[in-house]
Amino acid sequence: MRTSETFWQELCRQRWKDKWGFHRRWEEAVKHHDMFYECKERIGSGVTFWRERYFEEEQDATRRSIGLRELNSLTFDFRFWIGQPTVVDERIVVKSGLLQSASRDVRFHWKEEEDRQVEEGIEEEWFSYRGEVTGHPCREETGIVWFMNQSSVIQWGFLPNLWPKGEIRRTENWGWEIRNPNVVMRAIDPLPSADYDHATEDGNDLNNVDYGLWKDLIDSLENVPMRNAPEVNGYPVTAELPRSFLDHPFVE
Repeated sequence: MRTSETFWQELCRQRWKDKWGFHRRWEEAVKHHDMFYECKERIGSGVTFWRERYFEEEQDATRRSIGLRELNSLTFDFRFWIGQPTVVDERIVVKSGLLQSASRDVRFHWKEEEDRQVEEGIEEEWFSYRGEVTGHPCREETGIVWFMNQSSVIQWGFLPNLWPKGEIRRTENWGWEIRNPNVVMRAIDPLPSADYDHATEDGNDLNNVDYGLWKDLIDSLENVPMRNAPEVNGYPVTAELPRSFLDHPFVE
């Protein structure tokens, strides 16, 4: 196996360039590279920084739980699964809510001292961490709280009637996603790579400046009959939903 620093450095760049967080990941790697070789013991040791870094990032990409400080640092794009109904050839089709952002400024704030507070009305206190939500599309400036356990199951809303539980999960491009049966949020890359930025060049941007962030879901939209909806003009009411929504079991 090749051990050239140049080879592994370029392999890292090619592997990371279209992943979420490329610029930050690359800048941190370059900084740590310089620190790595400031240690004289590293010189001539046969240890290759970029090779080690490559496998470290591959391992981190498999991580399924998020750290509190990491969650606190992210800003999310908030979208509903279900959008507005429209008429198509006498059929009622509910358009996908994924085609339009409801908010691009959702934050999950956390303070360590808040975790120790006992909250009335929360079932069996299933959570380990709690905080406040800002930027929610309901436009309320205060009062929205969130709760999360160590398995990254998360719930938010106004006490005592919170919205359905959801989960925090990794996306295929190493970003972070929060989803429950009503909505889905994805962390916005503050400095997307040029390749990621130009994901709309194929003409399929749907007037959506963040198409690259949502491409996998938008490209997999299917028209499926809505449960318990009455027929209109002899046709079932359908909704545009992505395959992952249809196949994914949501947290109870």
